[in-house]
Amino acid sequence: MRMRSVLTHSAQAVAEGALIAALVVGALAGTALAGKPGGGSTSSAMRVDDGVFAGTTTAHRGSTSAVWAHAKCYQAGVLVFEQWRMYVDGTTELSLGPTPKWSAGAANCTAEEGYYVRMTRWRSSGSTTFNVAGA
Repeated sequence: MRMRSVLTHSAQAVAEGALIAALVVGALAGTALAGKPGGGSTSSAMRVDDGVFAGTTTAHRGSTSAVWAHAKCYQAGVLVFEQWRMYVDGTTELSLGPTPKWSAGAANCTAEEGYYVRMTRWRSSGSTTFNVAGA
């Protein structure tokens, strides 16, 4: 009887330890990876200044929860540019071409801001549009 009690107690202790370890690792991974890039929705006070091809523009964070800005630019409905940038002190600078698909000209662009939850689920906290003039 005593041996059975020791084995039962040991198994419960190991299971409890594994659960605690999993919770700690999950919490650390969620904190460390909260700012990885990904895809989402909605609108907010996020703002991206219009720009000029081959120049730069500034994205202004609209939500304090946003960690990344994700910009995409299109010419005639074709994606010609995509960039992820991390916010620093509420802003980040986006480059506006050239890319292999965008060698010149104006483009219509969208920008989204947000963060990742558990490394796989993108949470958007806002979006906006901006324009790029041809050089």
